[in-house]
Amino acid sequence: MGLSAWLGLGRAHRMMRSVDEAIEAVGVALPRFAAFDAVIAEDGRAALVIDSTGAIALVLVRGTRVRARAVDWAMMRQTHAGILVETGDRRFGEVLLAGVTAIDIRRLGMPPLPQREAATIVGVLEPA
Repeated sequence: MGLSAWLGLGRAHRMMRSVDEAIEAVGVALPRFAAFDAVIAEDGRAALVIDSTGAIALVLVRGTRVRARAVDWAMMRQTHAGILVETGDRRFGEVLLAGVTAIDIRRLGMPPLPQREAATIVGVLEPA
């Protein structure tokens, strides 16, 4: 902990730890983007959020600042380390969402799978 943080000066670094926090962050940076689901990088500093039309926005947290921009599906690709978003915007550059996989992206915006009841064994087979 630095001296300024210990004295209560400055702010702590902001991170996104939940879907709700990512949705709140995009609401700050892009007020008209009505997100309802998100996938967050392992470090909590980047997220992809989706709205009901299927539009995607990239959310970045750097220090205390939150920035966001709309991205196209074609800007994303899978790498060994995670999903790489090639924005083509020098303010954002290429953003790696470490730990996020293509499966996470495919599940983005999908309703959760229903939970099945545990199977019960009705009868026990006797050895012949």
